[in-house]
Amino acid sequence: MIRTMMSVALLGVLAGAPVVRAGDKAMSTEAFVAKVIDCNVTEKDLAEKAVKSAQSADVRKYAQRLIDDHTKLNTRALAMARELKIGVVTATSAEHKEALLKLTTATGNDFDRAFMRHMVKSHENAIKMFETQSKNSNRQEVRTFATESLPTLREHLDMARKLDTQLNK
Repeated sequence: MIRTMMSVALLGVLAGAPVVRAGDKAMSTEAFVAKVIDCNVTEKDLAEKAVKSAQSADVRKYAQRLIDDHTKLNTRALAMARELKIGVVTATSAEHKEALLKLTTATGNDFDRAFMRHMVKSHENAIKMFETQSKNSNRQEVRTFATESLPTLREHLDMARKLDTQLNK
C-alpha cells in the first residue's frame, strides 16, 4: 500500500527571491527544502518495500541503510523547514507516485533490478541538486545541510551502482 508522504508547501515565497540552479531547473531555497523532504520520505518508503520484497540479501541490507540514513536526513530537513518557516503538508508528488507504482507491481529479481535502477537515478539527481545548493544557496544553513549530506548521498550512489551492476550480470 502506498503511504501518504510528506512534502513541503511553498508558503511565503517572496517574489524576486534568490534562485539557484539544480541541473537545468531553477530552484529556490523553499523548493529545495520541499524536494528534499519529498525525496527522503519517498526513499524511505521505497526502501521499506525493498526490505520486504527484495530477493537479494544485499538489496535488503542496502534498503535498510537507506531507511536509517534518509530518516535522519529527513529529521534534519524538517527542522530546517521549521527554522525557515516553511509549512509542511501531506501530499505525494506526481514524480514519486509513478516510481512507487512501478515498484509495487514488480516482483522477484525484476523488483530488485527496478529498485536499484531507481536508486542509481534518484541519487544521481539528488547529488546534483545538493551540490548546486551547497555552492549557490543564499542561506548558510541550506549550504551547510547540503554540504554535510553529500557524503552520505555519494555513498548511497556508489553502493547502488555496485548492486545494480551485480544484478544485471
